[in-house]
This record gives sequence, C-alpha cells and structure tokens, in this order.
Amino acid sequence: MFRELTTALYAGVESKNISKLEEWTKQNPDNIQSKRLLISFYINEKENKKAKEVGRELISKSGKAIDFELSASPYILSGEYTEAIRLLEEAYNKSYNEDILIKITTILANYIGDIDSAIQHLEEHRSQNQCSEKICNQLVEIYTKLQQVQPLMEVYHDLYRETKKDVYAVKIVEGYIYTENFDKAIKFLQNNYSNDELLYELYLAKKDYHSALDIAEKLFIEQKKPKWLAESAMALYESAKNKDDELMLKKVVDKFEKALEAGVKDSVYLNYYGYTLIDKNIDIEKGVDIVKDALKEQPNNSYYLDSLAWGYYKLNLCKEAYIEMKKVVDIEGLDEEDIAQHWISIQECNR
Repeated sequence: MFRELTTALYAGVESKNISKLEEWTKQNPDNIQSKRLLISFYINEKENKKAKEVGRELISKSGKAIDFELSASPYILSGEYTEAIRLLEEAYNKSYNEDILIKITTILANYIGDIDSAIQHLEEHRSQNQCSEKICNQLVEIYTKLQQVQPLMEVYHDLYRETKKDVYAVKIVEGYIYTENFDKAIKFLQNNYSNDELLYELYLAKKDYHSALDIAEKLFIEQKKPKWLAESAMALYESAKNKDDELMLKKVVDKFEKALEAGVKDSVYLNYYGYTLIDKNIDIEKGVDIVKDALKEQPNNSYYLDSLAWGYYKLNLCKEAYIEMKKVVDIEGLDEEDIAQHWISIQECNR
C-alpha cells in the first residue's frame, strides 16, 4: 500500500488507497511515515484543514525539522502565515537548513511585508555561517529593491570571497562606480581582482587619462584588438596638457589610422577621430567624411551632428553648418559650452 501511494503521490495521480491510508493511520497513531504521506495527499487535494490536523499529530510525535516544515505547508496555502512562520522557524532552529530559511524570509518579505525581519533572519544566518550564494543572493535581491548600497556591497564582498566568481567582482566595481568611490574600485582591481578592461573604464571615469593610456596600450599588446589602438588614441589626446602639440597629434592620427585600417568601424571612434581632424585643422575634408560614416550608424546623434556642423563651418559651408547645428541646438539646448560656442560662430558665419 505504501509503495503504491508513494508512487501515485510523486506521479500526481489519484490513488484508491487514500481511505485505507487514513484508516491505517488511525490504527497506528505512532507511525510517522503514514502521517507524512497522508499530509502530502491532503495538500495535493487542497484539503488544508485535514492536513493541519494530521500535521499537529505529526509534530506531537516527531521532533524532526522535516516534519515541522511539512506541517507548515497547509498554513502557507491557506494564507495563515504567522502560524506557518512559527512552524518553519521550529524547523530551521533544528536544522539550520537554508531552504527552510528561504521559505521563512520569502513569506516575511513578500506576503507579510515584514522586510526588516526577513533581513534580520538572513543576516543572522550570514553572520553565523558562510555566505552561501542561496542566502546572500536573497539579501542582494532585497537590498537592491531597497536601494541600500552599503549593505549590498558588503554582501557582494562576502560572495566574492567565498566563490571568487567574476560576476560578484564586477558587481563590487559597479557599486563603487555608482557611489563614485573610484579609488576604492581601483584598489579592489589592483589587489583583489585582476581585470584591466574594468580598470581602464575606471581610470576614464576618474579622468586619469595617463593611467588609462598605459592600460589601453597594454591591452593592445596582449589582445591585438584594434579597438585598443583607438582607445589609446583618445586617452593620449585627453592626457595631453597641450592639445595643440604637433607630435602628440601626429601620434593620435597614426593610432587612429592603424585602428581604421585594422577594421575599426565603431561610430564613437569615427566621430572622435573625425572631429579631431576637423577641430585641429589637420584634414578637415577627411574629418567630415569620417563623421558622415559615424552618422550612417547613428544618424540622429547630436554630438555627431555637432562634429559635422563644425566641419562644414571650417570649410566655410555656412548654410550647411547652420542646418546641422540647428538640429543639435533643438535637441541639446545651449547648456554645453562647446555647443554654445559652435552655435555662436556658425550663426555669425551664416549671416
């Protein structure tokens, strides 16, 4: 009988032996297995009242965590969350089982709305045990929703220490960037997690273009990807104190030319290079052509349109410059200094 009932339960099919199981359980009140099986059938049939009755009998006979957890199920299904929590906490205190704790904190956070208690349960477990991904990722979910960055960062640090997974290291760096703690992010990358591409982005965010240039050149040597030639060209220009230095500009042009010859087509690089050729009077016509290539990818990009307008202005094509610059002003306004200066010059040119 027990074998057939167990098979039927796991297969999700009806069994003609349920009434026999009920009778057998009454005749054998000390049998734990029959009570567990009977509760499971009652839960499947949504007979929560009967499941609760058998559950009370079960935990009076058994002190095992699994039986307290099972007895909590009908209370969860009937929305009696306070009693469900009480039984689940009994189960957790007997086993410190993480799955049971997840059930408790899910009910607290999502059904009772007591997020503080959910956090307290999870943090107590974290302080007494290692930070498993299951527990700490639930804390991550809660702290993210609450936008509590500091405790979120602490959890990510624990997760990275325990797992050494890249995803958590990246989250730590992203958290430092979000809070603008660039120095901490750089220190973490230098001491705890080697990722030169992330380190490069951080140096850019911090406007430390000399260090960014070193990283970009290192990455080009290691990866041979032409994008790093383009990145190093931009970092070289941004790091220069004298933006009109001829030797520096020649190096910038050489880097961009090699990058383009190697197949770089990203519109960001095309616009940067094209604008540099225009603004520094290196090769205005070529700069305009390169910016036009960038606009093929992003035809409504206001910064690319600004570059094109400035190129037309430098070529004394005042009407064309005005048409393109008017689009930029309509999109961006005149808050940015470069846009405002370009607009003034192009308006005067168009009179």
